[in-house]
Amino acid sequence: MTSLTKKELLAQSLARHHVLQRASRLQVVSDLCGLQAQFATGPREALRIRARDYAEDGWDRGLVKIWSHRGTIHVVPASELGLHLSARGNTGSLTEAWYGWGIPLNEVERWADVIRERAAAGMGEREELKRACVAAGMAPELVPRIFNGWGGLLKEMCDRGMLVYEAGTSKRFTLPPEEPVWMPRDEARAMFVRRYFEHFGPATIADCAAFLGYPSSEVAGLVRRAGLSLRRVTCDGIELFYLGDLDSEARVPGCVYLAGFDQLVLGYRNRSRFSRTEDLPHITNRAGIVFPIVLYRGRACARWKLVGKRLSITEFRPLSQTARDAIAARGRRLFAGRHIVVGFQTEADLPAPKPFNLETLPSALRGSSEG
Repeated sequence: MTSLTKKELLAQSLARHHVLQRASRLQVVSDLCGLQAQFATGPREALRIRARDYAEDGWDRGLVKIWSHRGTIHVVPASELGLHLSARGNTGSLTEAWYGWGIPLNEVERWADVIRERAAAGMGEREELKRACVAAGMAPELVPRIFNGWGGLLKEMCDRGMLVYEAGTSKRFTLPPEEPVWMPRDEARAMFVRRYFEHFGPATIADCAAFLGYPSSEVAGLVRRAGLSLRRVTCDGIELFYLGDLDSEARVPGCVYLAGFDQLVLGYRNRSRFSRTEDLPHITNRAGIVFPIVLYRGRACARWKLVGKRLSITEFRPLSQTARDAIAARGRRLFAGRHIVVGFQTEADLPAPKPFNLETLPSALRGSSEG
């Protein structure tokens, strides 16, 4: 069985994630099982880093935004809408397995029709749809339920392929450009498991389970039933699995930028291939935010943020001038044409974060404040 060092393992991940050699936008999004979009700009930056046909205008063509793996927002190819929804088991009409949101069953399809009609006419923003429904006679008590900020009827419609978000940063709903092609849930999940080990492997079964949101036992069962002949390597004594061939030419570049909620970060429960244990809190905070990061010589060393023309690099610990020069040069290449100014700072230079207000959460989501 082949053994890899952590740097060699990272090189394989970078190669399979299209960081070392670019691919088309749609191929990148498909291969990486979608791009998580908790930051609306995250998919755009992930494609800026990976796609050979990336353009500021039109990077989102052929893409839509929906709730996918782990119940989180993802940008996915419009042609794979049915695959993502089927993997979540979201088949059936609105009135089947109705989750509620406090909306009477006899009101559901009526207002879904109104929303689809208005979205088709170009009224895609949440407030536009809300005003249109009120004008059409929606009872006042229904408005906060149907337009619940945590989902409501809009989410239920998206989950059934009746509505999608536009993939860009405008937060607009629209009708799917094509009808979703449905398939059995296990067939869809097996396709994602195959795709995971093709483009995220080498990785563990637990890594795959954490990324897709399936139990480890289910992942193992899907591998077995789909007849996937996983290949094996080890790293630091841990057995890892993959499909296809490893890239013998893959090397870790001196500097790599990764987007916020990047699939390369999210794809592994064990993130030691690119981060020291003590640096993990700089990458993901206690609220679950996964920050845009910079890798220098294969190790996460800083966060990055672009505001206007200023690219701010927040160092985990003081960097050498050589590292700063390399990171700044890579940033200027990545944002070529923007005439950016690169600045470096430390955690101590940042303002203290505001405390999280639990009262802003729906009562059902307020639990203990432990941890």
